Amino acid sequence: MKAVERVAETISWFPGHMYRAHKLMREKIKWIDVFIEVRDARVPLASKNIEIDMMLEEFKKPKIIIFNKYDLCNQRITNQYIENLKKAKIESIAVSAENKKNISKILGLAKSIKPIKYNTVGMWLMIGGMPNVGKSSIINALRKQATTLSHKDVTKATSTPCQTTYVTGFKINEDPLAFLVDTPGVMVPRITDQEVGLKLALVGCIRDKIVDKEILIQYLFEVLHKQKLFKYVEKYSMEKPCQNYHEVLRRVNTKYSHHNMEATYDLILSHFREGLLGKLTIDDITLGMDSTETR
Repeated sequence: MKAVERVAETISWFPGHMYRAHKLMREKIKWIDVFIEVRDARVPLASKNIEIDMMLEEFKKPKIIIFNKYDLCNQRITNQYIENLKKAKIESIAVSAENKKNISKILGLAKSIKPIKYNTVGMWLMIGGMPNVGKSSIINALRKQATTLSHKDVTKATSTPCQTTYVTGFKINEDPLAFLVDTPGVMVPRITDQEVGLKLALVGCIRDKIVDKEILIQYLFEVLHKQKLFKYVEKYSMEKPCQNYHEVLRRVNTKYSHHNMEATYDLILSHFREGLLGKLTIDDITLGMDSTETR
């Protein structure tokens, strides 16, 4: 990928509150029954946080992998990856917090992994993952499944990563009794693969200011062309696919009467993240299941 070659420095984003959140997770994880790891279905490998797996292995805690934003990905690829995990006896499920798909199955899956011993104590879960994978939306959707609980959102869901900055817990279900400990989105301290960094930035796990937006746009169109997804042609009223992403930038800039390219970059990124340029899975799972996956 030419865009990857343009990344001059190692992509890294690990602000102080992530370090503090990681420390707090270690303190509380020993008390939970099951960990819910949320990933972005468009980058099922890149949005894996190996630091979480190391922590779970240390404390011998089981996990469920949730591939959120199922409505935005290539669902065939996600389903295949889930099958691969199933063969390795790793529990996972695809959900969409946006349209509530499979949200109702999460607690049942957790209960099957770790049956509740005492009804009065219930089940304690912890949810975590990289920034902006949709944890807050999943939490609010889970609470709304419980008819006896207030349907008021208990956590803020936004398109900007790192809106949750502390570790907290609350009831999410009455029958079975279940509590959930929410955690801030935490990146790995250092991203050694430049393309992984671009993938995470493209789906919004890394704050936009960290990576040059023009490089992100170039990378996006390289991926779209590689996968033969040309929905942008219709979206931007173009005659045919363009080999040079600069042509797309000029077209969008003119079509929407932007006074600068920054607005054009932001609009294209927004269109991609909303699924308006097609359902896309960026990671290539044909290379085989990540050997670092653990139960």
